[in-house]
Amino acid sequence: MTMPDSVSGVAVSDATISGVAGRPRDVNYDLLRVVAMCLVIGVHVINNYMPVKMTLAGSAETVRSVLFALFMVCNPLFIMVSGRFNLTCDAGRLGSTRSSGNLPGSGSDARAGGGAGQADPGSLAPYARYYYKRFVSLIVPYLLYAGGMGFVAYLVIDHRSVGGAVSGTLFDLFSGYDDSVYWFVFMLAGFVLATPFLAAMMRTIGRSGAWLLVGLAAAVAAAEHICDLVGYPLTFLQSFPWRGLLIYYLLGFVLEYYPPSARIRRGVYALAPFALAWTVATPYLFAGQQMQVGRTVTVAFAMVVAAVFLFFRYDVHITSARVRKAIIWLAGYSYTIYLVHSPLSKVLIGPRIPAPTDGWSYAGISVLMFGATLLAALVFAVIADTVVLKPVQRLLRKVRL
Repeated sequence: MTMPDSVSGVAVSDATISGVAGRPRDVNYDLLRVVAMCLVIGVHVINNYMPVKMTLAGSAETVRSVLFALFMVCNPLFIMVSGRFNLTCDAGRLGSTRSSGNLPGSGSDARAGGGAGQADPGSLAPYARYYYKRFVSLIVPYLLYAGGMGFVAYLVIDHRSVGGAVSGTLFDLFSGYDDSVYWFVFMLAGFVLATPFLAAMMRTIGRSGAWLLVGLAAAVAAAEHICDLVGYPLTFLQSFPWRGLLIYYLLGFVLEYYPPSARIRRGVYALAPFALAWTVATPYLFAGQQMQVGRTVTVAFAMVVAAVFLFFRYDVHITSARVRKAIIWLAGYSYTIYLVHSPLSKVLIGPRIPAPTDGWSYAGISVLMFGATLLAALVFAVIADTVVLKPVQRLLRKVRL
């Protein structure tokens, strides 16, 4: 997102999206990043994560639930974009990323044996370069922004000593998977660590194997969800590797290199509203069940996610040069906006927002808070990236491994 050559789920490279030299930039992936960025702010506003606190009922709560479920596609969208680009990694080609539309390591490239860019297959250097690039693009912004804002909060809000602020910040930075707004970074870092090996697997199994893998994962998710609904949870599946958001990481790659036809896409679009309705209705139909839109994959919600991804990827065509430039520019700050929007909202915006009194005021204040949060985070991102992040990243990229 903020980095010119990064390839991570919340930080996809400009160079990668642009493809090989001379090819036009694929602005639809920038658009997906912007959409996901806006949706994650929307989720935090309407789901009472932000300081807009009010219990709704009746039709107002129904609308909020539908919007919440729809907005929750934000995380899978980020992950799918990440998987689409990361899983083109080929360690045999120095960890390079090819975006020309051909599967890396296959076709003419594979038959040619790799050419001048071929690395020693026994060397660890490609992996070191791959992981270092991802560290610079994904972890460095997290350490700078999450660490810096956390340290200031401990000093100013909690009135801790410098040592206490350092201790609290370090604990938060490396122990926040379950209860931190930065859980996404921890999860994505795990995917990135496995990427060189997942990429090799996806190249090996080919089109049929990739879709079979997706189908098996969908079957497992369906079985788990059905058993949960009838009161017999399959607890042994909680450690199953394809159970969670990893399936979206693979799906983003599969939908790019083995895309469905226009007819299949239209079928997914037709079924998506019913899948969304089922997702929202689940807590009302089955007592004690929560809406399954978080880190657990269900077939119904995966269909909603796939519909949104396919629509913005294949069926939105942006012809205006100005609009394309605006989308690309905004997408360049999306990772920083993700990292800083929640702390800025809770500290600067929330205390200054009036409390809602009814459903209409709740809706109006939510829109106001969304706009204020997005604007504040964007202003912060433009300034901080220019002054701090980009110079640090340029310096780190000069390191030769």
